[in-house]
Amino acid sequence: VYSLPMSHAEGSRSLLAADTHLYLHSDRRSFTRCRGHNSRVEQDGIYSATVLWNHKRGYRIDFWGQGNDLNAVPLHVARAYYKTEIFEHGWSYIEIETSSKYPDTVQAYAAGLLEGSLTWQLIHHHWFNTIKPECEAKPVECRKLMRYLRDNTAVIRERAESKESSDPFWHMIRLFYTQLDGLEAGWKFAVRRSRVSVSLESEDFLWLALASDLSGFQQVFNISNSLVSSTIHFKSLPRDNSEPLITITQHTSAPYTHMLRLLKKYTFGYHVLPMTKTDALIPSRSIMMSSYPGALSSRDEFYLINGENHEMVITGTPLLITNRNEWSFLYQDVMLTARLMAANRLATNSQSWFNTMSHQNGGTSALQWISFEPRSMTVLLVEQLPSITVAMNYTEEFKKTGFISYVGTSNFQNIKDTVQPAKKDMNLLKTRLMHLQENITTFEQLRNVMRGCSQDGCTAEKQNSKTDQLQELTYRGDLEDAPVPYGVIDTKILAISVYGLESFEAVSGPPTSQSRTPFKWSKSFPNISHVGHPDTFEFESVTPRW
Repeated sequence: VYSLPMSHAEGSRSLLAADTHLYLHSDRRSFTRCRGHNSRVEQDGIYSATVLWNHKRGYRIDFWGQGNDLNAVPLHVARAYYKTEIFEHGWSYIEIETSSKYPDTVQAYAAGLLEGSLTWQLIHHHWFNTIKPECEAKPVECRKLMRYLRDNTAVIRERAESKESSDPFWHMIRLFYTQLDGLEAGWKFAVRRSRVSVSLESEDFLWLALASDLSGFQQVFNISNSLVSSTIHFKSLPRDNSEPLITITQHTSAPYTHMLRLLKKYTFGYHVLPMTKTDALIPSRSIMMSSYPGALSSRDEFYLINGENHEMVITGTPLLITNRNEWSFLYQDVMLTARLMAANRLATNSQSWFNTMSHQNGGTSALQWISFEPRSMTVLLVEQLPSITVAMNYTEEFKKTGFISYVGTSNFQNIKDTVQPAKKDMNLLKTRLMHLQENITTFEQLRNVMRGCSQDGCTAEKQNSKTDQLQELTYRGDLEDAPVPYGVIDTKILAISVYGLESFEAVSGPPTSQSRTPFKWSKSFPNISHVGHPDTFEFESVTPRW
């Protein structure tokens, strides 16, 4: 056990740490945890750490190394389990739990300390591959964005601290930024312990943490543009003598430099208001999400939320539009990322999630959302622009059609009237997808199609033209005549019923099939920074065992 004494005034950003040494390793064991008797496994690659705190001495991190009986790792304020299998399966994993016995700000800061210190290498690699080259290419635009993020954060922090005592929304916003403070402090401590000469500015951590906002901001500040939208698909699969199986699939479209991936699970003991003896815990106890190093939300917008009396699935994708500058206003409102995580934590159902998401809605975000409640089979479609949030209960329609597809085109006329839809005819893609899914009746068929194969499997697939429906569904920019390092970078599939989650699997990397070889950095884009990535992305699906 490595012990780290820390001094931190609650709510401030000061951090004093002893200079010790931390090594992070990985091995080829699968990411599994035995929670029963004798569950210690030597060299299992799962690193554990805990945070202790008291009023006099502040924070202390204990690093437990790997191979622990995870039942025996004490919780204290917070504990984390971390494993990287980037080169084996394309993912790393981190699970963080905090104790409701401590003040919420202490929990939030401790959670950030653990994530920042355990994932410091991934955070630096991700920054080096994404933010650094973008800011080197467009330094003026980058400085403008950094200045806006810094100024907005100062305004929102002050507002949250003044309002949190009586408003759960603002309490969650304050905790978001407190967690970010801990993340930065934990990262800097781990770098000192490792004795490496790397550094990041506070604005870099803001950029990484506010992941859900960045697509819109980068377009407004002319730093980057999205080529295609991510896609979401809900499909009802019939089962004999049982309720249907609902499958929820998401393809994330992004630059290939973003393929340093994390599956995260946060189980936080936050209270609805700053802790007193009578304040209730937040409704949503745990949030599982696909994410990225340094991000405090998914950015894919893929969340599985569990509470004491409810479960929810939240998925989102950007709207594809062309006249963003006519309605994107840089007001000092709460960033989407912070507002989204507040909504996830405070939600008791889809309607309450929608209400929180509508609050302080500004910035540059243009998104579509689907909220799904397994117990009631409630489906809510939501679309959001700055100052505009609209929703439609789609439960009965989904029961009739058994299929929903979101590909970045609006379903609401008032949204269409506000923004000019993208020139690309995504409605044609929606029609093709509707026809494509009609003959899918099993989970295995769905899995095959979502990875760009025929429903009978990848080995049965025949070579087809670039206009093939499957090629459009699983777009790969590296296979274009003029290759671009952009396209689908993962596939995530949830299977869920009225009884709860039945399965979850995730595949990292651009889709492969018999007619499409695995993506290989050294072959396609050897001169684009991809530090920490595997050279070849040819991975099977993974199912984390939390």
